[in-house]
Amino acid sequence: MIVDDVEQRSVAWQRSRFGNFTGSEVHNLMKSGRKKYEAWSETAKSYMYKVAAERLFNPDFLNDDDVFDDYLHQTNFTSKAMQFGIEQEQYARETYIKLNNDVEVFEVASCKHDTIPHFAASPDGIVRGADLKCLEIKCPNIATHMMYVDKIHDGASLKEVKPEYYWQTMAEMACTGATETDFVSYSPWLLNPIHIVTIPRNDEDVALLEERVKLANAFVEEIINKSKS
Repeated sequence: MIVDDVEQRSVAWQRSRFGNFTGSEVHNLMKSGRKKYEAWSETAKSYMYKVAAERLFNPDFLNDDDVFDDYLHQTNFTSKAMQFGIEQEQYARETYIKLNNDVEVFEVASCKHDTIPHFAASPDGIVRGADLKCLEIKCPNIATHMMYVDKIHDGASLKEVKPEYYWQTMAEMACTGATETDFVSYSPWLLNPIHIVTIPRNDEDVALLEERVKLANAFVEEIINKSKS
């Protein structure tokens, strides 16, 4: 696990992830096209074109904090609900720690895969224990939180209900070497504000994910080479 020593959501963190396939978006690579011979869905292609463009970004703009921050503000949308979730994340982490006998949770930035280039994930914490464990926190609205309580109980149900979150947890385990991830839904308005589900590492799905990222990297390199010809 290669960890960038920068604060999550900072300009430096955004720069470190630029041009990478990341845990929060890697689910876009997991669907093939509608026809049997199509390796990629249109959503996957759109994501790969975006990554290709990021790798060709003007370095003068990329390395200028003010210019790059301006670009991020123009291209990244943060709703009130998303901002609320970001603000509640620390409280969710503190609640999780108390419920788990004051277990140590370390905040990390972008964790790069040991062997696959341009592949990184940013778990919301690393839990110290006998085995490495990731923490992934979501702070949805109260109705969505209760739906998670009702329907998400293990890896299979997470994959069915929220496949994008399932593949995010697999990406985090692929990039960190963790054996499991605690998926946490937190709603501060409720008497019992936290729902914790342990998602074990699925080696077959991790291998599938890693293979898709390798193929996506090859696709991106092909696009980059075309742009230079």
